[in-house]
Amino acid sequence: MTHQPISWDSIRDRLFEDSEFTDEYDAVETEYSFASRAIAIRASTGLNQREFAERVGMKQSQIARIESGKQIPKLETFAKLAAAAGYAIEVNFIPLQEQPQPELKPIRFNQSKITESVPLVANQTVREVLLNGLESQDEVMKTVRQTSSSD
Repeated sequence: MTHQPISWDSIRDRLFEDSEFTDEYDAVETEYSFASRAIAIRASTGLNQREFAERVGMKQSQIARIESGKQIPKLETFAKLAAAAGYAIEVNFIPLQEQPQPELKPIRFNQSKITESVPLVANQTVREVLLNGLESQDEVMKTVRQTSSSD
């Protein structure tokens, strides 16, 4: 009896025909995206997890959880990872529906600026951080509001 090899493409295509599989796949896309970006950020430094964790001020096990997708970092944590590798965070709003939308410029976050201008509280969501920043009387946030309103 001879076996015909099955290509990965045919297996993947069959899996995506199942709506339950597609829903589950879409549900973990965010975790995968964060994990792959965290790995890419660390890889750009040439450091291993332990060395990078020391640079960031975290434990190696926390870096491992983020890179495995088991932990989605808060904006503050992701900003620390980015800053340790010489990057800043950029948040962009993308319309969910295909209809005319106002053009929104990306928001860039520098780890040192975000922690100076928006006091972060444990377990605070990105939405809460942004709302606090928008309501803040901090000079940096006033400038951001003025710049945004003049565009």
